[in-house]
Amino acid sequence: MADEGGSTRASGQLEAMFALLAEEQRKLAEFQRKMNEASTTVESANKMLTATFDGRGELVGFTVNNTKYRAMAPNELAEMLLDVVRRGRSQAFGKINTMAGGDVLPGVDFGDLSAGKVDLNDVVGSILTSAIDLPGIVRAAEQQGRGDG
Repeated sequence: MADEGGSTRASGQLEAMFALLAEEQRKLAEFQRKMNEASTTVESANKMLTATFDGRGELVGFTVNNTKYRAMAPNELAEMLLDVVRRGRSQAFGKINTMAGGDVLPGVDFGDLSAGKVDLNDVVGSILTSAIDLPGIVRAAEQQGRGDG
């Protein structure tokens, strides 16, 4: 049975853990807002094509700015289209990673996760490792409760 001091300490740790949870929820809501507002626009080298991507890296607009494509071989045009889309998605995913402010999940790059470049087994392992680190969570909560963090 815990003494009164132990009960107070446990209550303080619980409050600090809830405060950490609330802060993480606030950060997640802010991240979602930024993603909804984000946009990336990329042009082909000759300015003939313009592609626009939303905050999730999805293609939402594509413009042909002139008629130069009429003189191009079909495979040349296709290659240019793919290049614009690849560069745009890469830049959009880079923005996602920057907006996330580092690893959303320990050891998992969010831009790579969004681009489908991360093995889902690694993601699950990262989540489980984070969940298992209860002593680390308690230490962080205690530091926040003392004003150290």
